[in-house]
Order: sequence, then structure tokens, then C-alpha cells
Amino acid sequence: MDYLKNHCWCSDSNWGGHYDCQIIVGLSSYKEGYKEDWERLLTKADYFNEDTYKILLSKGLPDCEEVKMAATTKYNQLKPEVIQWLEDNVPERNGVKGWAIGSADHVRSGSNINYDIFFQQTRDAMKFIKTWSKWKKPIHYCQYFTDVRKTLDLQTLKYTSKGDY
Repeated sequence: MDYLKNHCWCSDSNWGGHYDCQIIVGLSSYKEGYKEDWERLLTKADYFNEDTYKILLSKGLPDCEEVKMAATTKYNQLKPEVIQWLEDNVPERNGVKGWAIGSADHVRSGSNINYDIFFQQTRDAMKFIKTWSKWKKPIHYCQYFTDVRKTLDLQTLKYTSKGDY
């Protein structure tokens, strides 16, 4: 998992609409060291696109399971136990939920190789990472406001000061 503190937001959150925050915890499916976290936190869900299905039928294809499958895509979503952990462990502050993820529509329209979780507070993001990451700390740590960038050496579990995040 990566930690980024910056001017951040989710344009379409699970809470409905825009979600302003300062911290993103990011997961990647293709970088070294992320595989276990990716598998621990995410699952695939099916999305049936009715418009695509109608287009396929209008092209003369039969109404059958194969055509329905062609109109169905998979997208990433957090596992129920991760959502429950967030609900139980990340408090609401000043009437604002302390965390968010992209809405199903937002996630489906985005990349299947990255997944972001948005937080209001550093302590909540770091607690999430410590609980759910194999490494118990972020692989890439970037604090934009103070220009701190660190990368975790996966062999020694020590940070180097130059980060590539």
C-alpha cells in the first residue's frame, strides 16, 4: 500500500458525490510487494451493462448466456470485512465520514490496476495500513506538504529517503 498526503478528493464517492480529503491509501496490482495486500482487500464484482446488451441484440445476436456474459464486466471492490473494519474503526468527524471509496460507477469506469481509499486523518490511514498491509507500513510514503518521500526496501523493511511516488 502507498500513502499520499496532498490536496486530494474523490469525484464520485460511495457517500454520494464529491469527497474532499487529504490522504489516499493506494493499492496497485502490478508493482512488487503489493500482491498480498491486493488479494487480502479486494474482490471482483460483476457489472451487467444493459446498454451494451441491447446493442449486441440489435446486431442480430441471440438472447443467450454468452451474449449476457459479453455485456458483463468485472471491477474491483473492497471485501465486506474491509468495509466493516472501516465502518467500525474510522470515526466520523464534524459530520463527515472519515473514509471513502469511489462509487461503483466511479470504480467501474476507472483502472483495474489501481484502487484508492480516501481518508480524512493520517492516524486512520496509518491504522488501516498497519492492520491490512503485509508490510504493516506503506511501501511508498509521500507527504506533499513537507516534501517527504520515502520508499520501503522490502528486504530490510527500512525506508530510503528517495521515493519514486
